[in-house]
This record gives sequence, C-alpha cells and structure tokens, in this order.
Amino acid sequence: MKQIKAIAPGWWLLLAMLVFLAPRLAAQGLFGSISGIVTDPSGAVVVGATVKVTNIATNVTVTRVTNSAGVYTATSLNPGNYRVEAVMTGFKTAVANNIALEVNSNREVNLTLDLGPISQTVEVTAQNAPILQTQQTDLGQTVNSTRLEQLPTQSGNGRSPYNFLVLAPGVSQQYGCSGGGGGVGTCGNEGNVRISGSRPRNDDNLLDGTSITPPVFGGQGVQPTVEAIQEFRVEQNSMSAEYGKAGGAIIIQVSKSGTNQFHGSAYEYLRNQKLDARDYFAGLVKNPFTYNEFGASI
Repeated sequence: MKQIKAIAPGWWLLLAMLVFLAPRLAAQGLFGSISGIVTDPSGAVVVGATVKVTNIATNVTVTRVTNSAGVYTATSLNPGNYRVEAVMTGFKTAVANNIALEVNSNREVNLTLDLGPISQTVEVTAQNAPILQTQQTDLGQTVNSTRLEQLPTQSGNGRSPYNFLVLAPGVSQQYGCSGGGGGVGTCGNEGNVRISGSRPRNDDNLLDGTSITPPVFGGQGVQPTVEAIQEFRVEQNSMSAEYGKAGGAIIIQVSKSGTNQFHGSAYEYLRNQKLDARDYFAGLVKNPFTYNEFGASI
C-alpha cells in the first residue's frame, strides 16, 4: 500500500497566497490612482464624505469614504479620463471633470464642499496636472495615443510604439550592426534602445502588466501595432519596488480597452521620395522609395 503524505498547513497557506497575489503580480504598472482631501469652505477637513471616482468612457465607478483626515484614495484605476464627485449631507455636491489619469500615475484631486443642498452642484470643468509631482518619486515620460497616431517615425519597416521611445530624454536607439557572426554583442540587439546609459538586456518591457522582454538580448519580444496601444510610459529612474526584476529602465505599454460606445478607424501611412527630404550625402537625386501601411480597427 502506498503511503499518502498530507500537505502541511504552511504549504496550504503559501499556495493560497500565490493564488491570491498572482493577478496582482501580473499587472505591474498597469493602473493609476486618484487621491485627495475633501474640505469645507473654512478649510477644515470633511470626515465621512462619499467620493465617487468614475471612468467617463466606461462609466465604471469606484466609491470611497473620506477618513478622519478627510482623505480618500481610489487605486487600481485604468488609464483614461475620470470624474470625481464628493457628496455630504448639508453641502452642495462638488464635481471635478476631465481628470486625465496616465498609466502608472497618481493624481491628486482635492475638492471643496460649499454649504447648501446636495441637489446643487459645484463643478470644476478641468484640473491641470501640477508642475511639481509630489505623489510619486519616479522619473519618466508618458506618450499618449494622440502622439502615437500623429507623429512620424524614422523607421521604414512599419510603425511601432517603440519607434517613439527616442522622444523621451536620455534615450538613444542602436542602428547598424558590427562584428558579424550573429554572436553576442553583434546584430542580435539591432534597434534596441539605451535609456540613461543602461544596456537593453537590463531593461524590462511590460505590455498590460506582463513582461515581454526576451531573455538574451533584451528589447521587445512582441511588437504591437500603434493602433492597439492607448499609451506607454518610460520609467527611467527611482521606480517603485514592484519593478525589482530590471536593473535599467522600465517600458510600460497599455492596450486600448472597450468603452460604452463602438469606435472604429481606418488609416493609411504613406512615405515616398517626394515627401522625404533629400539626403545631403546622396547627391542631387533621391533614391526611389514608396511605403504604404493600411489598417483598420473596431
């Protein structure tokens, strides 16, 4: 008869923790947060106020209640535009609209409640991002979908979000192979970027919270289309401890998500010798070149 060994209680606890943490570990840098303080006209904090944080595109709402310091915090929010609404008995409803939340960012939205009935609303149509970011310590830059769609790329091999990494300060891209042979240090890392002096294999690339970095030369193992990406962020320094895997920079991409309305697009990106500038070292005649990229999405 075979002996069956029981799993120790400690192993059950470890397995339960892994199952509980797995979705969170797989979503590094994907979400943002909105927090702030609710005060009355005198500047005193309002305790117990109900704060609703709503994604305008999807109408998904997160509800929080201010604590003893008048503070509320809404975490795990998808990038997008938000509306923040504060309600308290004896005060008018305060609303802040068009709060742009970028990937892996923390926005501070403070609201002031004026005396009056809840049925009356005091609305702030827009709040600009502060010049000095005090909510987080990381150094980086975000490129949104508008810039992805409208800016040209230097590559003639198709548009990719990674072509825009060079827009961030401290980023250079490697072109041209040397050494031959296909060994380490030759052509394997063609086109990879160097961010703040780091080697490509020290960086980590995340797509919707999952690492897509090849294990040998670094870079990106998946090349999503520009149309599929909502925005991406280049984290260059002082990143959060959740990025312990990488010793260099972190490139975070977020794909577009659905909304309450259908959206579609059709596009063509065109390059040819008539639109390109003449290379100074190529003489007076431009080399023939025609490149068309068609696509559509829904």
